[in-house]
Amino acid sequence: MIKTKTLSLFYSIIIISFCIGQTKIGDWSALTCPLVIRDIVQGGDNTYCATGGGLMSYSNGSSKIYTTVEGLYKVDILSISIDIYNNIWLGGKSPSGFVQIYNIDKGNINIFDYGLTEITEFWIGDSISFAAFIDGQDLGIVKWVYLNNQWSYRDIYRNFPTDIEAINGLEIIDNTIFLATNNGLLKADILSNLKDPNNWSIAFSDINGEINSICNIDNGFILNQDNNLYKVFYENEKFQYEMLNIQLPVRFNKMVIDNDGYVWGINGSYVYSEKTNFESIFTQKSLNKIISGFDRNIIIGSELGLIIINNENFERFDYIPNSPITGKFSSIKVLKDGRLVGASSKGLSIKDFDGWRNILEIKINNTEVVNSIYDYTTLISDTIAYDFGAAVSDIEQGLDGLVYCAIDGTFPSFDNPSRLGGGILIIDIDDSENVAVIDTSILAYYTSSGSDNPYIVVKDIEFDREGNLWVANTYSTNKNFPIHVRDVNNVWRSYGSAETIVKISQSPISLVFDNWSRLWVSAFKAEEANMGIYPDGGIFVLEYSGHPVQPNSFSWESIIYNKTVWSVGMGNNNRLYYLTPTGLNYYDINAGLNPVIGENLYSYFPNISFGMGSKIKIDQQGNIWTISPTQGIHILLENTTYWPDINGLRASNSPLLSDEVYDLDFDYERKLAYIATSKGVNILRIPFGENYNNYNNIKIFPSPFNIPDDGKMIVDGLMYNSSMKILTLDGLVIRDVDTRGISVDGDQLIWDGKDNNGNYVSSGVYLLSIIDNGGNNTFSKITVIKK
Repeated sequence: MIKTKTLSLFYSIIIISFCIGQTKIGDWSALTCPLVIRDIVQGGDNTYCATGGGLMSYSNGSSKIYTTVEGLYKVDILSISIDIYNNIWLGGKSPSGFVQIYNIDKGNINIFDYGLTEITEFWIGDSISFAAFIDGQDLGIVKWVYLNNQWSYRDIYRNFPTDIEAINGLEIIDNTIFLATNNGLLKADILSNLKDPNNWSIAFSDINGEINSICNIDNGFILNQDNNLYKVFYENEKFQYEMLNIQLPVRFNKMVIDNDGYVWGINGSYVYSEKTNFESIFTQKSLNKIISGFDRNIIIGSELGLIIINNENFERFDYIPNSPITGKFSSIKVLKDGRLVGASSKGLSIKDFDGWRNILEIKINNTEVVNSIYDYTTLISDTIAYDFGAAVSDIEQGLDGLVYCAIDGTFPSFDNPSRLGGGILIIDIDDSENVAVIDTSILAYYTSSGSDNPYIVVKDIEFDREGNLWVANTYSTNKNFPIHVRDVNNVWRSYGSAETIVKISQSPISLVFDNWSRLWVSAFKAEEANMGIYPDGGIFVLEYSGHPVQPNSFSWESIIYNKTVWSVGMGNNNRLYYLTPTGLNYYDINAGLNPVIGENLYSYFPNISFGMGSKIKIDQQGNIWTISPTQGIHILLENTTYWPDINGLRASNSPLLSDEVYDLDFDYERKLAYIATSKGVNILRIPFGENYNNYNNIKIFPSPFNIPDDGKMIVDGLMYNSSMKILTLDGLVIRDVDTRGISVDGDQLIWDGKDNNGNYVSSGVYLLSIIDNGGNNTFSKITVIKK
């Protein structure tokens, strides 16, 4: 392990950038991963990048990310271009081949989604534009025309005279469109019927086979076929070609002609330049696109940021934005100090108050590194010799401040590179060398027939009120103990079926505690784990007397058996909620020998697909948030109404980055919901969280309040169920703003600048009289400027 000095970080208790600003209930933010640069285009001084986390704009060593919060349709982008009207064209990556035309300056967008698989290339002109697409096993091009100051879809073409498996580029010269394909260079007159395959032909019979790449020059273009370069140009009213006297060392996946007329190309991890007689430059990164950029630089998009090469002295600058290593977290946790931890099979990503920091598993032997100083302007990666498994199913923070990771699928040890695995990793995220692993010496495990290599699967970990750690240990076919507990003195005990009459499932997935310290366990159907001996899924409750690791007595009771129950959660008024593939349901429970005293007969959200990975999360007000890995989030309020409505939170009705939701956590102090999706983490300002016990936290914005330009004035930091009266300085009430309840107003009230008659008030200073339903009250002032 390489470390130059002990890591010591002092965190001032501030909050992440989204929270520092003034936000109203319903505001969204997004945290994505823009590390993989798939395509790039130059627009003025800015380099615009198509990434897996949205549109990235880069200039002078800094960048900005545009996501659904800024109005994008979707963020998983494969291709990019720009038109003369300053619109940025974005093409979607498989499986969603959308086209969105986005104007950053105006903030507007046109969306074209025809159910295609992928948009691979653009050609953008003044009045017509084309995009190459993949649609399953099919390929083709889409056409747009510019009419009435906007781009309009015209047609789609997918009929060609020969079978093609790839379109590696397209160019248009003098009303002739060229497609660089795996089966030669196709051409057609764009004024003809492009749906007719007879109107397409091979441009030059002497150039056959795959056209690897293509790039534009004056009055023509250059194409790469095998190790040769051809110049195609229009002269004497016809298209001609000539082979250039240049022999390439390799085929170019992408190429560009620089400002001096020299050829540059990329292949794999290598850059080549005609200026150096194509002597290779090894970048150690997979390269995706190369362009001639601003200020004579060559700019390359890679799997890990941008590479910028000076075209004169060949000095290289790598711009890797500060970012999580992935946007696809299987589990997230908001720590007590407000920091966010996201986990994946790669490791942990920590959203410090200054930026992102990663703790990753090593990929090569003897590459463990813990940085002593963190530069939050670039990617930060500590590497450790521990395995994060197929996924991290859960993250919890212990009373000791350490981060506990439930590892969903790992072996005790690995070679190439050598690293340790365990069902639970315990990590000090502020000192990455401080790691402990819980393996088969405590946990049960699974081995397939004929194998002696133990495989550990932990689906959930939870701390009870006394600080005991409980573990749901799935596929425990060896030892047959699916539930474990560790007390604060690090003493362990395991629970199974051998000591009781009632058998429990060996595929537990979710744990929760009731008000009588009983443990409720849900399990899913898994025949390979339960083997026809144990219940194949269900709900089970453990009741014990004394200490959990040394109980005086204990017993299991089976509530549901032989049925998948993905998740359990404890709501208000001793109500146990559970989630199955057919929806959300609940039991009312008590402290008796028969704990279930009532049952809901009809499921909530029966039309939503709840598969593996579905979860219940219950907030401080007792509202139930259900997570679907395919259909977003649906919320049932404690009073059994829906929030914000029956449609829930979906990518189609909100800035949610994706309907593939994996986890959810709350920052109750700041009233934020963090939502982990397949494309990144959304942050939503919600009305639920800790209630204030006074009016000392009031903030009013905007101040002064300009009407009608500012729209609405927000009074933030109120006690729940507050109401407000707007008064003149002489005490005349001109507007009553009554509470609409916690689920609507939360800790805020809104005034639109109008009086009770619906008219805008005059400029002046107004009093705000605020009171809650308990009689607590306060006064404040606001200056109103009427334009």
